[in-house]
Amino acid sequence: MYELLILGTLMSRSMSGYKLRKILGNSLVPRREISNGVMYPLLRKLEDDGYIIQSADPDSARGEKTAHITDRGREHFQEMMSAPVVADGKRESVYRFKIRAFGEIQPDVQIEILDAFADTVQQDLDEFIRSRNHLQQKLHVDESRAEHLEWTIQTLDLSIALSETKQRWIAGCRRKIALAVKKEN
Repeated sequence: MYELLILGTLMSRSMSGYKLRKILGNSLVPRREISNGVMYPLLRKLEDDGYIIQSADPDSARGEKTAHITDRGREHFQEMMSAPVVADGKRESVYRFKIRAFGEIQPDVQIEILDAFADTVQQDLDEFIRSRNHLQQKLHVDESRAEHLEWTIQTLDLSIALSETKQRWIAGCRRKIALAVKKEN
């Protein structure tokens, strides 16, 4: 998962491991710190696989290295962008990584990614609504758990609102891509 963001970031410019670590941490959902013990072995693996090369940064007093994507890395990046997203706990981060790299892929692939993201968001939204409706019915039957059920419904309302916001955002992205394609033609 992390290699997708790293290669996508390197598509636009070469960068130090430190900068890549910061970008990666800020791009995760939820945001978190990425340790050197995670970043630098990953960069070595990407280099061993031929996806990047690292070279000493001549402007660095501390001997930092700068990572550069290779042609093989560019091909691997394009393959990862076209691959389906696995439905697991990292799904949201992977979609964000892909969307962040939209400037490096063709509009048809952008739309495919947005369509897949919209489908998963809609599945989540449908489930949140089903759960909320079920709890609303329970609320009227089981008053002994009313406070617990009400707060559970509140959290579902938040999830529903977030999903609806994502769907509006996706629709806006689709319109933006369509306008860009129209201008090119």
